[in-house]
Amino acid sequence: MKRRSLVAVLAAGSLVLAACGDDDDAADEPSEDTTADTEAEEEPAEETTETTMAEEDMDDMEEEPTETTMAEDDMDESTETTMAEGDDMETPEGWPESIVLTLTPSQEAGGLVETAEPLAVALEEALGIDVEAIVPSDYAGVIVALQSGQAQIAGGLGPAQMVQAADTAGADLILQAVRFGDSQYVTQWFTNDPDTYCATDVVQITDEEDGTIMSFCNGVDEAEGPSDGPIGSDQLPNVAGQTISFVDQGSTSGYLIPSLALIEAGVDPLDDITSLFAGGHDSSVQAVYDGDAAVGVSFNDARGQLVETVPDVGEKVVVFGWSAPIPNDGFAVAGDLPDDLKTAITDALVAYSSSEDGAVVMDELYEIDGLVPVPEGSYDIIRDLETELSDLLG
Repeated sequence: MKRRSLVAVLAAGSLVLAACGDDDDAADEPSEDTTADTEAEEEPAEETTETTMAEEDMDDMEEEPTETTMAEDDMDESTETTMAEGDDMETPEGWPESIVLTLTPSQEAGGLVETAEPLAVALEEALGIDVEAIVPSDYAGVIVALQSGQAQIAGGLGPAQMVQAADTAGADLILQAVRFGDSQYVTQWFTNDPDTYCATDVVQITDEEDGTIMSFCNGVDEAEGPSDGPIGSDQLPNVAGQTISFVDQGSTSGYLIPSLALIEAGVDPLDDITSLFAGGHDSSVQAVYDGDAAVGVSFNDARGQLVETVPDVGEKVVVFGWSAPIPNDGFAVAGDLPDDLKTAITDALVAYSSSEDGAVVMDELYEIDGLVPVPEGSYDIIRDLETELSDLLG
């Protein structure tokens, strides 16, 4: 049953599969830094949920988008506070009076809504129409909102979500995130049991600015960027029989890429392990820190998102592996918007991410350093991944 469900999801280009987040996974899966010793990234957790990938997941995909995590009162208030200077602007012919910005919940949703509000305000001011920010409770809800016309801009879309946005929701992929000068990232494998998963001594690297300590083994500390992956794959057979903390069934770096790696290591991700879906990249790290799982995955390096609340997370949670490179997360717009509005949205997002205030917000949202146009064929590797997973799972 579990295998049939996953295969069906993949074959359908499922809305469930996706940031960096994270993901990347904005949201993918969001996201991720590109060097082991400069990392700091993605999300507190929603309530952790064990799942067996039941068929109900597919049913959920057909339902209305999940309720947003922004209370109605908050929405009303935010609308009032985000009335744009553009109220005095004349709306171009064919443009809607208002649009909705939906964001992938790569981290704790309530905080994400609050953080996204300045971005909604900036878009309103640039476009001269109302912009409402919402955050569905899961990755699939973002694509459903885009597909159903309930949202016109989607951000923090993990690589698999970008594919779904284009192939399932008919959206245009407009921008790709850049972090640490790179438009790629990796899945990182981490553990609270280095004796089992580290073939080398644990190396601790101290950040010169804030004194944060991060622990690595198997040579991950020597990696200079995503292209140095995969690393530590020979340790993956050891996870058989263990509980593994994943991010979300729709997360590229937090589930799809790790699942393929497990299959290639001879471990069935459906039958040979117990899966724990933490709901966010930071939550996946937290689960391993708390001992709820021996091994976890996230984008690199999601441990940085917990340092403020869990200062010793980098000492107790050891990164022992990296995946091969994954294209970063990005933004998409509804395909039926007027072309000049799509261009205006693209320009507004780029300008905002380049501004002083915008850089702070984009960093808080998805640790984005910049936005660039999506290269032709950037996400074809994700389409190939889904095909490969479907073939392997039979």
